[in-house]
Amino acid sequence: MVRYFRRLGNEAYLIASVYHDGKETISENSIGEKDYILTEDEELGIPIIRVGSFTSRYPPRRVLFKDSIHTLERIVNDFKLNVLITHSTLWNGPEDAAKFVEWRRNIKAFGGYQDPLIFCHMSHFQEPSPRRYSLVERSFRIAWNKVSLQTILRVANLVLVVTPYEEKAKVDLGASREKCVLFPGGIDDYTFLTFASSNPADLMQQWPIPRDAKIVTYIGTIEERKNPKGILDVAEKLADRKDIHFVLAGRGDSKYASEVKQRAATLSNVTYLGEISEKEKVQLVELSYLNILLSRMEALGLTQLEFMFRGVPIITSGTGGQSWIVENGKEGIHVKGADDTEGAARAIVELVDNGAKRNKLSVNAKKKAEPFTLTELIEKLNSSISKEMEKETGLAELPSEVRDTLEEPEVILRTYSHGTQRVAATTKRVFIQTGRLSRNTIEIPYSKITSIQHTSKYSWKVLLIGAAISVLMFTQHYVSPIISRTITSKITSTLTTISPPILNMNWPYILSTIWILPIFLAVIIFLTTGRTGYGLEGATQKPIYLPRPFRDAITFIRDMQKGNQPTNAVDVPDSVEEQAAE
Repeated sequence: MVRYFRRLGNEAYLIASVYHDGKETISENSIGEKDYILTEDEELGIPIIRVGSFTSRYPPRRVLFKDSIHTLERIVNDFKLNVLITHSTLWNGPEDAAKFVEWRRNIKAFGGYQDPLIFCHMSHFQEPSPRRYSLVERSFRIAWNKVSLQTILRVANLVLVVTPYEEKAKVDLGASREKCVLFPGGIDDYTFLTFASSNPADLMQQWPIPRDAKIVTYIGTIEERKNPKGILDVAEKLADRKDIHFVLAGRGDSKYASEVKQRAATLSNVTYLGEISEKEKVQLVELSYLNILLSRMEALGLTQLEFMFRGVPIITSGTGGQSWIVENGKEGIHVKGADDTEGAARAIVELVDNGAKRNKLSVNAKKKAEPFTLTELIEKLNSSISKEMEKETGLAELPSEVRDTLEEPEVILRTYSHGTQRVAATTKRVFIQTGRLSRNTIEIPYSKITSIQHTSKYSWKVLLIGAAISVLMFTQHYVSPIISRTITSKITSTLTTISPPILNMNWPYILSTIWILPIFLAVIIFLTTGRTGYGLEGATQKPIYLPRPFRDAITFIRDMQKGNQPTNAVDVPDSVEEQAAE
């Protein structure tokens, strides 16, 4: 994600611990007084901000950040970050980030920080299933989901989910469906492009992989959940098929991984490669005829998307997110669970013997995976973040054609409205909108407002029109041809009939003086609609009028012209320690 955000022109960093795979990458003593250190990772090709951290006793195998809210505050201020994306669960990074963002929002609401800070969370979510977790581990996960995760989902601007199934789980936990953004891991299409010219045959020369066989590949960690032993069972059932060869690749340092490696060495139709490089992974995908995964639990299966991206159909147990990625009979074949090795063997034989069916699945697989490249996903996520930024800054209140012309992101500090007019004041300028359905927007930099007039506005046009009509009606020479005596007589008769006798109205006399009515109404309108207000001069040839209810907006404009902060601003300490001292 960091690489792809940087390719879009953003300044992006990975904030990580001093550990990688349980081992220190740098000494804790090198962190220094700032509690973080900026490093450049040559292998990943990205800048990494490593922070003080430690391994926890419980939850086990977790790395936690030290004093994370204080450290995060320093990093955000020093690097001027406006987006935080946290990953995974069951550690203090996401929950402390949520507290930090909520704290910043409160300060902003009180008139302090004005810079926006967008918070996104990607859980890599796994249901706390009794099939995978011990009683203690499962109970801890349930507690974390109910307490910490629900707070994170509430505070986050966006929630990144890898499948629609995870979206449902997050909504059940309290997330707003509108916050959820589908982000299924993402295929690193740049890596595939980088090694597109490499020769897959080089891998066959390096390892004992037969050239004339159809390659059925497993790439993933060698662990019990992924069930690579089940794949070895399938290979054993197809030992007599010399045209089918299995290749397993992935890291593993457990007793289970050792058993897989030892057993693979005894099967002539299996090659175990161990952990491979990105280049070797691309070559292996290109060599593969089929991909197989008999996992017992799977949130998504990013590797399957990578195989599908290159048109390789999938044989899968169909568990979890696999049932969404691979539709049975369309992009691959589902077997009846992780232990259905007989079904997996039959599916492989069917597709090896029926090339036309395999090719049909290949076309479908490639089409399904195309929208899930990191290039596509990051651009969509970047767009979603931009929309959230507009909401946080208040710019969402402006028309899109206005927002598109702004050179730099601005923050709307105040908004005012009255009738059909609306004023939005940013750090640099004021926008004045008029109209209800179709709004016209005038943009005025504070520096262009030369003076503010106090003015009164009256509707002289209404008064003149009323007077003209009254004069016209009074002049018999013009009135008599228009209103005939017959019509006048009928009107008088009708009014006398429908009016109550008690009123005893003299309708002929009233009609003879009706010429007074237009000027009378015009005077009332003239007096009641008269209003005082303000005229902004210097921005255009004609002063821009704002009615009196916008007096607070005028005061704010004056403050901004003087270079003052908003009148209710608070002095925000530079650090948590300063705030505590205060």
